[in-house]
Formats: sequence, C-alpha cells, structure tokens
Amino acid sequence: MPTINQLVNKKRGKKTRKSKSPVLNVGFNTIERKQTNDKSPQKRGVCTRVGTKTPKNRTQL
Repeated sequence: MPTINQLVNKKRGKKTRKSKSPVLNVGFNTIERKQTNDKSPQKRGVCTRVGTKTPKNRTQL
C-alpha cells in the first residue's frame, strides 16, 4: 500500500481494459489470405453442442 506522499508524487495509473473477444475486431480477407482492420461481428456465434445424428430407419411397406 503506497503512502500519501508517494501518491502525491506519482498518481495511480489507469487500468487498461482488455477486450474479452479481441478476434471480433479483426477481419480476414480469404482471397488474399490477410488480416484486415474491418470488424467481424458475424464471428460472435457460440458453439454450444457438437455432435452427429444418424438418419431414422425407414421401414419397407
């Protein structure tokens, strides 16, 4: 804990806020295969479940 004199001489620094999703601020040009500065809000989707489904059996009539 700093003393009062230390705080008078040098103030507390501002906290830098980190983004929770930095990849949303970076786009990608697939043709040139380069990153761009355009934002990409379409990447916001979240995968909640991964799996496969087998087709239903169809009975012969």
